[in-house]
Amino acid sequence: MTGLALRNWVLVIVGNIFVIILAVRAVGYYARRDWGDMTAHLVAAVVVAGVIFFPDQVITLLKNSWTMFTTG
Repeated sequence: MTGLALRNWVLVIVGNIFVIILAVRAVGYYARRDWGDMTAHLVAAVVVAGVIFFPDQVITLLKNSWTMFTTG
């Protein structure tokens, strides 16, 4: 198994665990009618999901952002 295949396998497992946790917590917030916490949870979930499911694109985005801010 190559390093890339191992990384992809780990990301799939972590991504699925993340989705399960997200669903359970979102249902809990919905049941308590805690709309503010549910909204904040979903916004954070989008960011974390981007990092989990699209790591190469996130790294490129961070590198480009850093270059833009440092070269001014």
